[in-house]
Amino acid sequence: MNDTTSETEIEELRTLARAIRLETLKALTGLGFGHYGGCMSVVETLAVLYGGVMRIDPADPDWPERDDFVLSKGHAGPALYSTLAIKGYFPLAELKTLNQNGTRLPSHPDRLRTRGVDATTGSLGQGVSIAAGMALSHRLAGGATGCSASSATES
Repeated sequence: MNDTTSETEIEELRTLARAIRLETLKALTGLGFGHYGGCMSVVETLAVLYGGVMRIDPADPDWPERDDFVLSKGHAGPALYSTLAIKGYFPLAELKTLNQNGTRLPSHPDRLRTRGVDATTGSLGQGVSIAAGMALSHRLAGGATGCSASSATES
């Protein structure tokens, strides 16, 4: 966002953040357990990045010009899944399968199982090194995509 962000754009981001919170709470409540605090602490970051900062295309999640996102604290995966579902990577109803047998939504993000996930994470602190490697790879390939990583020190 920048100094010219309109009140309408800010309200759209607030609405997106509320939707992410709601869908995350519904998914975790349906599951019966999870990292509520960790999920809630990344909602605004996800709303801003997926709400307009990042270049994404849910219809083509492997689009070469997209920006990558690495969620270093993988235990906040349900918030990322809610964001991806809201943005159209997969149906919202799939959030009900969170951490179930055979699901595409395991407890921690897995890029080989979940549409829209750019990096498999879970062990705290690995996301920064993964993002650095991805950024270096993009630079060496002449790309202009960006990488973002949430802090592993958040609750």
